[in-house]
Amino acid sequence: MAAEAVPAAAQTTPPEEVARIVRTGIERVRSASSLHMVKTAESDNSSPTVMDLRMVAGKGSRTSVREGDFAIEEIVIGKDLFSRDGRGPWERYAVDPEHPSMSSGDVDGIPTYAQVLYEQAAHPEALTIVEPIEIDGVRCFGVQKGTLIAYFTPGDHGYLRRWTQRTPITHLTTDITELDKPIDLKPPTGL
Repeated sequence: MAAEAVPAAAQTTPPEEVARIVRTGIERVRSASSLHMVKTAESDNSSPTVMDLRMVAGKGSRTSVREGDFAIEEIVIGKDLFSRDGRGPWERYAVDPEHPSMSSGDVDGIPTYAQVLYEQAAHPEALTIVEPIEIDGVRCFGVQKGTLIAYFTPGDHGYLRRWTQRTPITHLTTDITELDKPIDLKPPTGL
């Protein structure tokens, strides 16, 4: 049986540094005042579903979801929910406190897939270091736990930049493209 190649990063990154990168990167996302996240779900037998989310902590969000010809947009500002299908007219609703919108402005819930990595950082030897990849010109450090792979931007202000997960029928990719950038949250015009 041939030995598996060990990524160069695994040979030079001590476990305590892996733990620091993972925890700091996830905490940086959770503490952000705003974020822009794009999640893509692809399968062999359908069009990709793309969710584009811009969120301001404690204030609200703008979300669009597209799959083929289907599209929905949603704006949440405080307790107001504005929604429309495709390019149809906007409708206004109240956010149900019992069932808040998935984009209600709670950055703490992002990223749920990475929670297992955050918890695993207490035992970084259980994480597999994967080869770094370049995302938008930045070389990102990667770790894997089962089918979940997460990549982190470098440095003291590094953050969870991408995570992927492959199931037998779906491949999910989530990118956090911006943190702490201004996001315009205004009700749609004409309401």
